[in-house]
Amino acid sequence: MHDFQSLVCGMSIKYKAIGLIVIVVTMLSCGDKGSTSSSFPSLEEEESLDSIPLQEETEEEFNLKEENYSHLDGVFNDFLFAYLHSHTLRQERTAKPLRLEQTERPAEMLEEFDPGFEFGFLSGEYFTTLYGNTAQMLAEDDEEMEEDSIVSLQRINLNDGTIRNFLFQREQGRWLLNAVREATFADDDLNDFLEFYARFCNDSLFQSQAIANPLHIVLQDPDDEEESIDGIIDADQWQTFCPEVPSGIISNIRKGQDYSGHRIVLRKSGLSNGLQEVFTFTKDKGNWHLTKYEN
Repeated sequence: MHDFQSLVCGMSIKYKAIGLIVIVVTMLSCGDKGSTSSSFPSLEEEESLDSIPLQEETEEEFNLKEENYSHLDGVFNDFLFAYLHSHTLRQERTAKPLRLEQTERPAEMLEEFDPGFEFGFLSGEYFTTLYGNTAQMLAEDDEEMEEDSIVSLQRINLNDGTIRNFLFQREQGRWLLNAVREATFADDDLNDFLEFYARFCNDSLFQSQAIANPLHIVLQDPDDEEESIDGIIDADQWQTFCPEVPSGIISNIRKGQDYSGHRIVLRKSGLSNGLQEVFTFTKDKGNWHLTKYEN
C-alpha cells in the first residue's frame, strides 16, 4: 500500500485513477514481455487488413469468390489482405519477371520470386505503421487510392539497419506488385527516427532516458470500454507499464505519409484481440522522446 501511495503522490485527484490502471496494466501485460516478434498476426475474420488469416484457400474457394475481389482494388488495405491470404491472387498480381532495385548495383529482373516466403515477416502477433502525425493515422485506413498510386510495404530490420520495400502500383484499376527495392536506413527519409528507435527498443537505459517527463498517457477505462482515462505520469513510472515495444523486424505501409515534421506516430495493431497501442514520439532540440502513450 505504501508503494501505491507513493505512485500517486503529487497527482491531482483527477489523475489518481491512473495509479490503479498502472497496476492493472502491469498485471496483464508483464506476462507477455518475452514476445518480441512483430508484424501481421493471423485471424479467421476477413473484414480488413486488421484480420489477415494465414491459411491458404483452395483454388475452388478462390474462384467462387473471385467476383467479390473486384472491389478490393480501390482501398489498398483491402487488396493487401486478399493478396496475403490467397496464393492464386499473389500469383496473378505479382509482376513476372519482378524488378529488383538496389542502391549500389544495377537493377535486375527476378525470374523466381516467392511471395509466400517474402511476406513471411507478416506472421507475428501484430503489425506496425508509422505516421507523421495523428491526423494522418486517422485518415488513411479507408482511403481509396487514385490511379497510378504507388504504395510501399516496408520490411524494416531494426537489428541490421536494412529496409526491403515491396512496391505496389495501381495500374488500370488493379493493384500489382511490380518491384522490390533494397535500401538501408541512410536511404530513407525516416533515417533519423529509425536510428533513434533502433536504440530505443533495444537499450533499456537509453529508453528510460528518452521518456518525456511528465509522460502523457491515455488508458482504456477497465470499467467502460467506451471511455478512457487521460492523465500524466512521471518518466520513472514508465517501466511500471511493462509495454511490449515493437522491436526486431517491424512493418510500415507507406501511402505518401509526410514525415517532414518533428513528430512520428507508431501504431501497433494486434490482430488476435483487435486492440492497439499508439506511441507518439516528438523531436525537440535535436533529440527524440516518447511524449504520449495510448492503449
